Amino acid sequence: MRISSDAWDKLIAAGNVTPLLLCDAGSAYGTLGDELGQTGTASLVDPAGAIAAYSKAMAADNSALAIDPHFSRARRGLSIYEMKIGSVKMETDPATAVKDFEAALKHADALPEAEKGRLSTVRVRAMLMRKLAIALEQLGEYAQSVPLFQQAIGFHRHIVAQDPKDSRALLDLVIVLDDTAIGYEDAADPVLAARTGDRSANLILARKYLAQATAELEGLLKMDPDHDEWRALLYFMQVRLGAIDFALHARGRSDLKTKIALASMKELYSKAHFTAQLLDQLADAFLRAEPASLEDPQLALACVQRETASMLLTLAQAFRATGQIEKSRATAREGLALLPPAQPGNVKPRNRKLLEVQAQPGI
Repeated sequence: MRISSDAWDKLIAAGNVTPLLLCDAGSAYGTLGDELGQTGTASLVDPAGAIAAYSKAMAADNSALAIDPHFSRARRGLSIYEMKIGSVKMETDPATAVKDFEAALKHADALPEAEKGRLSTVRVRAMLMRKLAIALEQLGEYAQSVPLFQQAIGFHRHIVAQDPKDSRALLDLVIVLDDTAIGYEDAADPVLAARTGDRSANLILARKYLAQATAELEGLLKMDPDHDEWRALLYFMQVRLGAIDFALHARGRSDLKTKIALASMKELYSKAHFTAQLLDQLADAFLRAEPASLEDPQLALACVQRETASMLLTLAQAFRATGQIEKSRATAREGLALLPPAQPGNVKPRNRKLLEVQAQPGI
């Protein structure tokens, strides 16, 4: 991809460029950015390199628009690359990511009406709303994030309705339902809550959306029973459902379901092809299982991969859960060092708050 990008640079430098050539170059830069540091999938975990590549893609599309202001592909590309830049920034700097997502939405709004109605464009808008909602939720702006999640869910349900067997559309719906549930789970967390008195109400809403997500994911697995990543996500959701039921004193058969889900996750853990992100997910499940007798901090510790701030958070939690307090504090400090410096008056994002808790001395 680097060789390809260099070749496009030479073509552009040769002059006589067209909007199509510039957008083709932008696609090459964008693919390089994906390989360097796209979130949510395997990459080289190079966020700075990814942002530089995406920025180069945006520059190419802006040059295309300077030649032809009505070139829709370039307008669409600006929205997508801005979204990807925001996605890379979101883990460490959600406040800046909010601005990127808002800018991406403006680019989407500038598209012709016919383009806006295309399902591919509707999908991008839905993803943008979901990502903006996540960034706001990370900043504790739960009231602002909820309507955006609702709009994104509506868009994704509309896309699924066009083709109920479209696995990508169904997975998009699962993800937005799960992200909505995570927002309510965070809002119920005493460390992150805006108002501590709303814990039960937030847990009930988290359970509602998590149950919907699991139902949709079970449907997906009927279409592809051997998809390990989907299975891991389903088991993780089931563990979280059990923890919510435990907190709401509505356990029922949740203990048995949690045991089965954890046992299934352990079986998946034995497979060597799992990514660091999935291992982090497994570790999270082993740390949050309820009742506490179902937790396995040692296995959680074995799962964690130290690559990003969120993974360092899980590692710090795993160290603390296994009684290694000083290692927990050191890891949390390492994670905090990856975040932008805290600015007076700015809202602390989710990861900073939770890492600061782990950085505290042993209780």
